[in-house]
Amino acid sequence: MRDSVGVHHVEPLTFSNALLSWKFAFWWDLLIALIGATYAVGVLRLRRRTHRKWPAHRSWLFAAGLVSWFVAMNSFVGVYSHALFTMHMVQHLMLIMLVPALLVYGKPLQLYSELDESGARERLLRGRTVGMLTHPAWTMVLYTVVLVATHLTSFMQIMLLNPWLHHAESALYLVTGYLTFLPLLGTEPTRWQRFPYPLRVFSAMMGMGPDTGIGVILMMADDPLFPAYHEMRDWWIDDGTLTVLADQRLGGGIMWFFGDALMAVFALILVKQWMRAKGSEAGFGNWLESARRSALADTDEDDQSAARSLQASEDLDEDEQARQAYNAMLARLARHDRDERGG
Repeated sequence: MRDSVGVHHVEPLTFSNALLSWKFAFWWDLLIALIGATYAVGVLRLRRRTHRKWPAHRSWLFAAGLVSWFVAMNSFVGVYSHALFTMHMVQHLMLIMLVPALLVYGKPLQLYSELDESGARERLLRGRTVGMLTHPAWTMVLYTVVLVATHLTSFMQIMLLNPWLHHAESALYLVTGYLTFLPLLGTEPTRWQRFPYPLRVFSAMMGMGPDTGIGVILMMADDPLFPAYHEMRDWWIDDGTLTVLADQRLGGGIMWFFGDALMAVFALILVKQWMRAKGSEAGFGNWLESARRSALADTDEDDQSAARSLQASEDLDEDEQARQAYNAMLARLARHDRDERGG
């Protein structure tokens, strides 16, 4: 509850109060319900059309992501997130790491791609725009920038004084997390479906850097970085139980330890998948071949049949049809160059 001067009146954070403190974020809950219903409808439609069952573990992982999202917004984590920096940090880690990762493991993009017999959805997902938005280098930079911008600038101070920004921040964390973990953890039908496991593991390890750096800065600060938390204090916090600075340092420790722990878990899962991979899938071979096919197919978008042949080929050097399409494409490009020089 919040009064006119901005104080969030919450009871002392005890175990019993944590269990009993719930609020209902209507618009967030509606969005969660709509996404869950859309996924469930997709599973039922796939079974009805193809008589094939969608893997149950995918559904359970997706459901776990939605439940985690609901808990982050409605439970004591959400209730105390605007009064305690520690709870804000718990919510942040859930929204930018745990929830997106579970949703990615649920493979909703593949589910709805399989329902599209025309292949239009998969072509869109494998297109340039989605490829750029989900490029692993870009998403890791985005992840870092978002963490820095929301914790080491004046954003947090402004957000505390304007609670509607808290919802914008939550949406930003969810989108950033999903874009980050889609190429890192997922095998969805995008350009990064065959992103090599060595680079996935390396990216996960690099992802620990922002959490560690920002967490240490928050822990080592001599003064509160977000003075507005003074205005959010209830009596039970101000009596010395948890000062603003102690709250900030504890939140930094949570970011450092649990942020790195989650990334380490993801890295271990990727290592396990890497060890199971066979042949070139365990290294860079398939990914480099896929990148080569995509680059060649993009050189001539006017000939869609040739582009499809190149994209569908597993090995350009061994596939006769793909090789013929490749040679024909080179001939067209050469004629195009001659025509331009002649003109």
